[in-house]
Amino acid sequence: MFEQQHILKKIEQWADRLPYQSLKIEVELSNQTLTLAKTRQRPIGFQPPPHPREKGR
Repeated sequence: MFEQQHILKKIEQWADRLPYQSLKIEVELSNQTLTLAKTRQRPIGFQPPPHPREKGR
């Protein structure tokens, strides 16, 4: 079971690089199914405005 958890963690790390809103990955093995389901939360509040570029460069 430890090996399956390790592999699922690696898949999760890879998937976190994707620009997803919701994600569901199922891995079917001969005797069980492993499922990874995640949803990214939208940021709450306002984003600060971008910093103005320094002038004179």
